[in-house]
Amino acid sequence: MPQPNRRQLLLSLLAGFGAGQLTACGGGGSASGDDSSSTSSTGGTGGTASIVADPWVWAGLGTSTTATVPTLSDFVSVIAAGSVTYSFHASTTSSTTDPVTGVTTDTGTSATLAAYLMGQYLVTNANWKAFCNATGSTNYPSTANTVGQYWNGGAYPAGKERHPVFFVSYTKALAYCAWLETQIPGYHFYVPTEGEWEYAALGSNSGYSYPWGAAAGLSYNAATGALTTPFNCNALCTQWVLNSSGLATLSYYNDSVVTTLSDGSTALSDDTAALSRVLSMGSSGSVSGWQYDSDTNKTWADFANSDQFRNLVNLYGGYSTAVDAFPAGRSWCGCWDMAGNAYEWTSTLNLAANGLEAGSLVNCVKGGSWYATAGSGKSSGRSEGRSAAGAFHSVGFRVAARPY
Repeated sequence: MPQPNRRQLLLSLLAGFGAGQLTACGGGGSASGDDSSSTSSTGGTGGTASIVADPWVWAGLGTSTTATVPTLSDFVSVIAAGSVTYSFHASTTSSTTDPVTGVTTDTGTSATLAAYLMGQYLVTNANWKAFCNATGSTNYPSTANTVGQYWNGGAYPAGKERHPVFFVSYTKALAYCAWLETQIPGYHFYVPTEGEWEYAALGSNSGYSYPWGAAAGLSYNAATGALTTPFNCNALCTQWVLNSSGLATLSYYNDSVVTTLSDGSTALSDDTAALSRVLSMGSSGSVSGWQYDSDTNKTWADFANSDQFRNLVNLYGGYSTAVDAFPAGRSWCGCWDMAGNAYEWTSTLNLAANGLEAGSLVNCVKGGSWYATAGSGKSSGRSEGRSAAGAFHSVGFRVAARPY
């Protein structure tokens, strides 16, 4: 099967469109999933259909070392003076130690917010490269599965200069903030609290779940392959895979668990599955076959356990978009991507209820990602959070600031 026109696809993606099939909602603005990376692999050919092992739009484009140092113009004023009491849309057992004052308060239902600025954009690969250059760091974004791949030495995938940086722990994000204080004097820079993050996303719009309103606002036309969305969630990647990737078959050569098609009863043939038997999308942008991970369906073929998905994550950092690709996703104060593209670290701690970290304090992450469902992209939502030392394929961060 022929490869798609990569240059055309890349230009489309950087503009916020997927091969001409995505309609990004225009105009300005007034959780969850397993983020652990899988073993890197290269898909092969099996069964009766040809497999495009590495169809991703960045393949073959090389790497980039572009470095961009943020300036104060990259920040917007959220609260100019005084303070605001913000009531969360969802309550939980959270506590927040103020990153500037060091005072710890219970923020389970509300938070008192002092005057602050917020980064308009997620921290990008080019921003992180500037940080690495300035500090002499060679500890590039990675996990054990992505070392030398997503960031190949001091370079990252070409075309992703303005995409969010992934595989950066909360701990390393703090080091970036400390470096930023040497570049823009007069301000404390820090990873925002959950209250600061959510207020910048939703403001006083108590009925909002997303920066633009109560509904996700997705629609998909299977006949034409057109997706309309104001943000990057897993529907965007699914739309591209189904309509523009050139994939007809998914392979599971590097997965010993997946053994059946998604009906749970038909055995895989040669560790492959026809894409049409795995992945699909409904008219509202709901995705079926993205990931199965419970005890009852973990053997079913899904997209997130395929070799092709692992290449996407380990080589290219996932199906991200430029941080300014979705103008309809801007929040009331002018912050972009506060739903979708990348989950974002906050400094607020929450008690995990599920998973390996159940019973442990973890950092809240907000806003959904390219990997998450549209529902998990709610700015009002609270995910389980992540360990501060962890690095994940769908978690990035943005920076907040207060003047000295």
